[in-house]
Amino acid sequence: MGEDRRKKEIYDNFRTLVMKAERESPLLFNLGIGLSFSSKFRSLEIMQKITLEKAGELFESSKEEKSKSSIFSEDLNRYFNECIAFFEAYLNAFYSLLQIIGKVTPYFFDSDELKKNVLDGDFGTQVTYFKEHPETDYEYSNYLANMSWYKELIFNRHAITHNASAFLGFGKDEVVFICMPKRRIDYFENGKPSKKLIEYVSANWNSLFGFLDFYVNHFSNRKIFVNKEKEMETVQQLVSQNT
Repeated sequence: MGEDRRKKEIYDNFRTLVMKAERESPLLFNLGIGLSFSSKFRSLEIMQKITLEKAGELFESSKEEKSKSSIFSEDLNRYFNECIAFFEAYLNAFYSLLQIIGKVTPYFFDSDELKKNVLDGDFGTQVTYFKEHPETDYEYSNYLANMSWYKELIFNRHAITHNASAFLGFGKDEVVFICMPKRRIDYFENGKPSKKLIEYVSANWNSLFGFLDFYVNHFSNRKIFVNKEKEMETVQQLVSQNT
């Protein structure tokens, strides 16, 4: 099976799992969680593709400028700004998709207290909780504990979104960016650690599918736990607030 075909299969399987939860839950149905997942995933896919394209265009343009021995041209500035814009949009789209996944996860656990205090939070809160309480689900906790790409991606997203723009430069054969592996502006420390942008985005994309595949295999045979009466009350409250 080809790589693209395999990714399509993983996506379809995950979407089926999301739709299963939506059918059982009045709240997820009201939120349109299935449509939200598809929409967020498509946004990420588009941003991933364009980021790779813009990084390639930017590097080629930089090589042309070097041959001219001139200051940045209007074209190079445009490519530079476009690459930054789409890379930042890629990070935000990735973050948003993970939040949608976080909305579904609580439904695989039969614990109202757990859902109320932890699992109704964002995806990052869930990751922290499972790492600190592996007894909740040993296999899932262990997977999250070893998901190193997630921590780096989220810290880069938070640092760039809340503190500063992405910083791009030129390596020998590719556009590079200053990686911010901590949630603060400390990229001037330790020699400004940089990573190849295309390699980084491509690796994260593949890591996402690895996570989705694991998630489906881990949760697909579990029962969906829903307190429909409580959820209907929540839905009615949401409706009344918007009318």
